[in-house]
Amino acid sequence: MAMNHKVMLVDDELLVRLGIKSLIDWESHNFEFIGDAADGLKALELMEQEVPDILLTDIVMPNMNGLDLIKEVRRRYPDMLIIVLSSHNEFEYVRSAMKLGVEDYLLKTSMKPEEMTAILVEAARKLKRSGDQARAESTRRTEGQASSKDVITECLLHSLTDEEASVPPGVELPPQCMLLLFHVLHTRDGEKSTSSMKLLGHLIQTELAGLLGSEPVSPDNQCIAALLTVPEDRQHDLDRQIRGLVSSAHVLLGLSLRAETGGPIMDWRELSGICRQARSGGLEHGVQLTSREDINTLLRYLKENLTKDISLKEAAERINISETYLSTLFKKETGMGFTDWINSKRIEQAASLLKETSLPSYLIAEQVGYENINYFGRIFKKVKGVSPQKYRSQHQKTII
Repeated sequence: MAMNHKVMLVDDELLVRLGIKSLIDWESHNFEFIGDAADGLKALELMEQEVPDILLTDIVMPNMNGLDLIKEVRRRYPDMLIIVLSSHNEFEYVRSAMKLGVEDYLLKTSMKPEEMTAILVEAARKLKRSGDQARAESTRRTEGQASSKDVITECLLHSLTDEEASVPPGVELPPQCMLLLFHVLHTRDGEKSTSSMKLLGHLIQTELAGLLGSEPVSPDNQCIAALLTVPEDRQHDLDRQIRGLVSSAHVLLGLSLRAETGGPIMDWRELSGICRQARSGGLEHGVQLTSREDINTLLRYLKENLTKDISLKEAAERINISETYLSTLFKKETGMGFTDWINSKRIEQAASLLKETSLPSYLIAEQVGYENINYFGRIFKKVKGVSPQKYRSQHQKTII
């Protein structure tokens, strides 16, 4: 079996990075794409985790440009092969790069998949088959990490499809683990395709590098999810990053997304339930984000005031838009109508109380905002498929 050669990409243009990652059928040519960075400093950080065999790098970049990166790579990793990506007006830079011993260069403006593949294949032939002991040890260590990450990714995929996933002994959830799930609401061309999900996966890996505890996985073209490692002091930053990612997906890929996070996840047994709730839009303690900040603000307010009877008119006035527009916009951004969304959140709260307490149904109904017990029963059955009593008998834990 041929050895996969590891490739890393450095370019400050997000569209170029996304394009190249989806341009090459890496696996069929025995390459493994191990990461990308927007500048030389970030690339060197990534190399401390995993060293590529082949580096594709732009020249003109912020923080650390390509020439300085090449010099540093030559010092730290003398066996690495380097291919330069350049624009038409950067010939002087390319000439300087060639003097530093780069393997080849490509013009980004006229780059073709077959041309890049040919250069990569030729570079792979020239790779030295042996490295120093430190690099070999680093490779063994990162392969062990990748193996663990692969198992975690497979378990996440099984959990998203409601399948039982056996977890090998010794494989633990990532620390401070939480679920991130994106619902694809609609696309620019109306088609939810596998290629769009692949590009979205690349975007997630780019924008959330360093936080991913699994690879992004998509059980279908309706959603994509990943497990994250998020320390408490990074939670606020994460919300900002997710909003940026939702916005980037809309602008760059033509995808309108709704994001949900859930956690912390302390045990493998919790994962399938959280995945199921996230897919149905019913994460009681999750954070829900859309591409519009006014809708995000409204969702936070509604969640904090679920027991109040908030009308569509009141909600529209709160964010200064018309009722009609909010009705259309709310469904577009969340995938649910205004009343259905409120009912789904209330019912999730009720379901938790049915499972975890011995409170009678009429008190639970009141606590989640329903004065009429019969109406509560009808809504509960509509959302959950069974009556509150049957749900309790199926799910209730032992109350001490």
